[in-house]
Amino acid sequence: MSAPDVDLTPWAVAVTVAGGLVGPQLAAYVGAYSIILIGWFGGVLYGLYRRSTDARMPVWAYVLATFIGSLMLTVPASEGLAKYVPFASTALLFPVAAALPAFPDKWADFGAWLLAKWEAARGGAR
Repeated sequence: MSAPDVDLTPWAVAVTVAGGLVGPQLAAYVGAYSIILIGWFGGVLYGLYRRSTDARMPVWAYVLATFIGSLMLTVPASEGLAKYVPFASTALLFPVAAALPAFPDKWADFGAWLLAKWEAARGGAR
């Protein structure tokens, strides 16, 4: 006699715990944002560790900005990324939420690179 297979992914565990606490109607939302908040916290700790000592933005402003950014951007970024990688968007919530605050001085470089790629693709389509 074997035990039934149990889904132990962080998403399934968060939804199960949230379902017991707030009910099944809100469980998916609470579970998703619990994972996002845990990812953001880990990412902000790493980002603060990597952050330049001569950064102009105060720590409290960096933490607040990355918190708001992670809450606003994690779900759309995960859904967009899921189109290009073999993972569900729910499996990408944690790594995306952690990546957003983890690289504070690299997002401008990434944005410039992305804009150059977009302009090259747009120019090549004409």
